[in-house]
Amino acid sequence: MREELRFSNVSIRLGDQHGEPYGLVLDAKKRKESAHGRRREQGGEFDEVWCVIDIEAPRPHDSLDEAMRLAHRSGIELAYANPCFELWLFLHQRDHSGYLTTESAIAKMRGLGCCYTSGKGFDPQHFLGRPQQEAIRRAELLDKRHEGKGHPRDRNPWTNIHILVRGLLEQG
Repeated sequence: MREELRFSNVSIRLGDQHGEPYGLVLDAKKRKESAHGRRREQGGEFDEVWCVIDIEAPRPHDSLDEAMRLAHRSGIELAYANPCFELWLFLHQRDHSGYLTTESAIAKMRGLGCCYTSGKGFDPQHFLGRPQQEAIRRAELLDKRHEGKGHPRDRNPWTNIHILVRGLLEQG
């Protein structure tokens, strides 16, 4: 997204960890702490550190609650996708409001045939501009639908990735 939109004042660093939430947050915490030491010498720190976490369905990750606690204690923001990131991608192309398993969300993305590969890769051109605005709008609708449900695992389908994306767009 950074390259496509040519952000000059946003630094996006992808972690080495993928998959399990606690490992993602722990890796982000370590990166944040090591960056603080280096960046203090340069007069600044990261403004925000985010982890994008799949909740997974029908069975959420075992480490989800522990990851949430660590993120809270460490000042790391969490962007969730329930059941998985493919929901966020799907919302760029279509509405969806019914329960999804991880497997069914992946199948829906593959079923579009336009923008998703069998290796779970995707073409960013299908997800910027108007499609991105549609995904934000659709995610906001899901957010309203699940208002009052406390834990992210109890909201399906649901994502708050739009909050992270909107923040990036405002910085760009």
